[in-house]
Amino acid sequence: MGISRILLVFTIAIVMAMFLVWERNKIIELGYQVARLQKNCTELSEKNRKLNYHVSRLKSPQMIVYKIQSLKMPLVPQDATSGIIMMGQAKFQENVAKSLKTSSNKELYTQKDQILNCCSLHN
Repeated sequence: MGISRILLVFTIAIVMAMFLVWERNKIIELGYQVARLQKNCTELSEKNRKLNYHVSRLKSPQMIVYKIQSLKMPLVPQDATSGIIMMGQAKFQENVAKSLKTSSNKELYTQKDQILNCCSLHN
């Protein structure tokens, strides 16, 4: 009877020790994961900062004027209150409107096909 109690206590102690080792390994693994994520976050923050710098530089009036001049796009003053517009802007707006209509029609058509396909699967 005494030996069985000793074996039971010994078994419980070994199981508890194994649990503690497993738990410490998990903690260390999570620590490494946190360090990797922090490094990734730092890299992404730096990349975001650089991209914001480039965006602000590209939006600057000097860069816009340079691009217009390099593409040899003529600028025509509209009137004193409106500022300046690019020639062909109305044509550009028409093309954008047409492409939006086309893309929305394609989406509706695709959705219609999906509904028909779904209904045919249920029948």
